[in-house]
Amino acid sequence: MVRRRATRISAKLRRAPTRYDPIDQIASGGMAEVWRAIATLETGETYPVAIKRVLPSLANDQLFRSMFEDEARLGMLLRHPNLIRVYDARLVGGVYLMVMELVDGASLKALFDRAHARGAGMPVPTALHIVREVGHALAYAHSAADAGGEGLKIVHRDISPQNILLSKKGLVKLADFGLADARVHQTLRSADLVGGKLGYLAPEVIRQEPTDHRIDLFGVGVVLWEALAGRRLFATDDDRQTLINVASMPIPPLSKLNRSVPADVEELVGHLLQRDPASRLASAHELIEEAQKLLTRHDPDANVRDVALLVGLHGAAASERSEPAAAELAREMAAFVDAVGEASYELEDQPAELTRAVVRPPRPS
Repeated sequence: MVRRRATRISAKLRRAPTRYDPIDQIASGGMAEVWRAIATLETGETYPVAIKRVLPSLANDQLFRSMFEDEARLGMLLRHPNLIRVYDARLVGGVYLMVMELVDGASLKALFDRAHARGAGMPVPTALHIVREVGHALAYAHSAADAGGEGLKIVHRDISPQNILLSKKGLVKLADFGLADARVHQTLRSADLVGGKLGYLAPEVIRQEPTDHRIDLFGVGVVLWEALAGRRLFATDDDRQTLINVASMPIPPLSKLNRSVPADVEELVGHLLQRDPASRLASAHELIEEAQKLLTRHDPDANVRDVALLVGLHGAAASERSEPAAAELAREMAAFVDAVGEASYELEDQPAELTRAVVRPPRPS
């Protein structure tokens, strides 16, 4: 049902004249900002969407433009309940915009920030449930193949709490393929370009060794460790020290930080955090299977309701924070609405390999 609805909305947004009315800014970073908006079709139908806006200072950077187009192509291709759907991409007034599925909820990072401030770890079953759902997203993406059966070699490369979104209904969505690798990408990156958040990079990325889909599994391991430990693992305020930590810091035993973590769950985390990729879990399919075994053993009833509860608790606290001054927000929205109203931009022709692509669903666990 989720997949059919996303596809139906996407088709309508692509073929019908659309007006986007930004409501408020929900995220910002060094390269882009994300706005909550309402899409209004010519028919009068409305849909909540998210609009990713590349910062104007990067609009003339050819590398970022190419990466933006690569991300949009992948986003419009990949359709899975655990992945954020991309509906459209446009160049508006010199600014690159991407229209995406809106997740009404919070990022895992937002939940971490509150919990870690108190040194609190996430309930083990809830953390396993979230990781299993991320595993489904990765298994789908990693298994993508063209019509001839040749793998597209998609690697996310930026698994982090910021890119794991949780809805108020308890759904888990993996976002942001902006740094992903894929065989059909048109962007040529230099060998020394390190993308991703430093505290979640796999050691082989730092060593500038050949990488594959297993770097995503290392990122999942860091996320799971931090969810259970109630603190950051490798990241510090010093980027150099963070990289040193990723490369060589002994992994603190979870059992000493959170006594509620069972030995077999800590064993899974250890398999994900192996610095030698050959010793790591081999695939996202294995991650799904192992997480499911642990859930069956420790709490077979863990489900979306547990995630929804955490998101609801976060929302109740977040609503107490002060909002930006109304006048300032109004000016930002007005400028953005004016920009969106200008001529639309279509992506260049899709590579043949991508337009013919098919995706194999994850194996049943």
